[in-house]
Amino acid sequence: MASMLDAWTVTVVRHRQTPAGADQYGDPIPGQWDDQHLPDALFAPGGTSEPVQPGTAAVISTPTVYWPGRRVDVAPADRLTVDGTTWQVEGRPAHWPLGTAAALKAVEGR
Repeated sequence: MASMLDAWTVTVVRHRQTPAGADQYGDPIPGQWDDQHLPDALFAPGGTSEPVQPGTAAVISTPTVYWPGRRVDVAPADRLTVDGTTWQVEGRPAHWPLGTAAALKAVEGR
């Protein structure tokens, strides 16, 4: 049975960089990007800011994506394409008993 929230969901693709081995210190060497479709999610546009400091980006956008009732595999180093726009996961996604939430960030230049 579909819920009213289904009409508000958007498609989400996770982009995760797979390790290509380890360097001389045992740290992972970045490899190729692996794409995986995630369950549709709710998207809250959030806010934007325009820093006034010299040399900073023109606009910083900070939306949030929500998966009600689902525990979704999203990590801080992932990128998510949400409804056609690619975002960087900001911080550690929250896994709650009623779902998963991930803050996102995009920086747009002038």
